[in-house]
Amino acid sequence: MSRRRIAFTLIELLVVIAIIAILAAILFPVFAQAKEAAKKTAAISNSKQVALADIMYSTDSDDGFPISSYNENQKIWPGVPDTNSQLLLKPYMKNEGILFDPTNPAGERDRECPGQAAGCDGLEDPNLVPANLKQAQHDFNIGMTADWGINYEFINPVYVTPSGLDITAIAQTAVSRPANTILAISSLWDRRADGTPFGGGNYGVDAPCVYDVNNKDLRPGYQSGWGWYWFGGWNPQSPLAWNVFGGVWPWHGTHTVVAWVDGHTKVLDITQVAQGCDVRPGWAGHVLNINTYLWSDN
Repeated sequence: MSRRRIAFTLIELLVVIAIIAILAAILFPVFAQAKEAAKKTAAISNSKQVALADIMYSTDSDDGFPISSYNENQKIWPGVPDTNSQLLLKPYMKNEGILFDPTNPAGERDRECPGQAAGCDGLEDPNLVPANLKQAQHDFNIGMTADWGINYEFINPVYVTPSGLDITAIAQTAVSRPANTILAISSLWDRRADGTPFGGGNYGVDAPCVYDVNNKDLRPGYQSGWGWYWFGGWNPQSPLAWNVFGGVWPWHGTHTVVAWVDGHTKVLDITQVAQGCDVRPGWAGHVLNINTYLWSDN
């Protein structure tokens, strides 16, 4: 008995190929959305773990959140070593991976020396650090480029006083609305001329406003005549600037991941982050509604 050979005509093959192409066109966006959703879920989890680490640190440190710096020299050698808020959380973290948002493409080397073409932008080049201090400098730099920027002005402000720097951090219980006050938020280190982010995140971000409608400075502990360390505020007039949102960055489309003082985490659209504030370049705007403002409850 002879077997009958089964063959497809050219038209049948083209129909099958067309069907596969149509299915791929339908499914690929679904797969991409699923991948992004998974990254967002991981980012929310990481942010929450960092927030809980902040709370544990506060519990062990007389209620105070970790300070942003010891001396602002941004290196662990020579002389008096510096620190940063994320580095101080290291004993409370299982691994440094929770400092990162999976959507941020920066790798470990990018974060160790984010401005390597320009001298690391003030960070010590790990290649120049003594061998016995390389790990410590690595940890410091990773903390500086963490993707969860602390609410710099209202959680751990740094002031320039007549006698030097006043580096402090507020007490956790000093926040009267912990579930509605930002502790840390998605951030970026810098952007290239075309607006592309690079270098990882930033350990601190600027609030959109620091003055109320009466021009009262809302930052905790601030005294008239003091200066301050800041990143230039929000600059909405410069859409390609790294601090167009004060260092905050929507790594998930138009959304940011926010960790609140009470430890919970939430995703907000970038337009919601500055609610209650009349955003203008360099803090020229004012807090119009302190009840809806998310950066301070003063």
